[in-house]
Amino acid sequence: MKNNTWKKYMGITAITAVLLVGSVSAYFTDQDEKTNTFTVGKVTIDLEEPEWDKKPDENGNDIPDEAENMTPNQTIEKDPQVKNTGTNDAFVYMTVEVPCKKIVTVNNDGTRNPEAVRELYTYQTDSSWKLLGSVDVTDETGEKTAVKHLYAYAGAQGTCTVVKPQETTKNLFREVTFVNAMEGQGLENGMYKIEIEAFGIQTTDLNGGTNNAAEIWKIISNQRELAESFS
Repeated sequence: MKNNTWKKYMGITAITAVLLVGSVSAYFTDQDEKTNTFTVGKVTIDLEEPEWDKKPDENGNDIPDEAENMTPNQTIEKDPQVKNTGTNDAFVYMTVEVPCKKIVTVNNDGTRNPEAVRELYTYQTDSSWKLLGSVDVTDETGEKTAVKHLYAYAGAQGTCTVVKPQETTKNLFREVTFVNAMEGQGLENGMYKIEIEAFGIQTTDLNGGTNNAAEIWKIISNQRELAESFS
């Protein structure tokens, strides 16, 4: 009788011990997470004219002395270039608006040319820039007052050249020459401006990854709602 009782107690004791161990056990768990950080780049450019800008006139104006009271066939330094001051690669363009006037010009031997609307300044562009087209500029009466030329920083095949951050393009041109105009046509004491604009755009994810200068200019033109149609 005593032996049976002892066996029962032993059984209860053993079961109780198992239950106690189970109640203090813990589960192994873990957790991990990842945050993906993105930054947005920036395309910014500066239009520079180093030689022009360092020659203000005696009054501190931004017109060099030699640009005042110019004479026929006179040449002066003017050297537009574009610097990429942003954080992303860029494709770069420039427009140059040259004033026009209906005048008689003279050849180097003194012979006259017929009266015609002519650009008042000429220049020689660097081969690193490609002319994409030109368009006439007219006033409210429809009279032609200027011609605007569009240039892309691109190779001979019309493929845009990448300008990396802090890089600067080659000069579009280095000097301009005043037309060889015959005197007495009302040009004297006039003020004529060559207006230059620069444009920059990102180099990636452009219409399927194109680097064609004409296609990219169309993207810029559409986005900025530019009215000119160069041809």
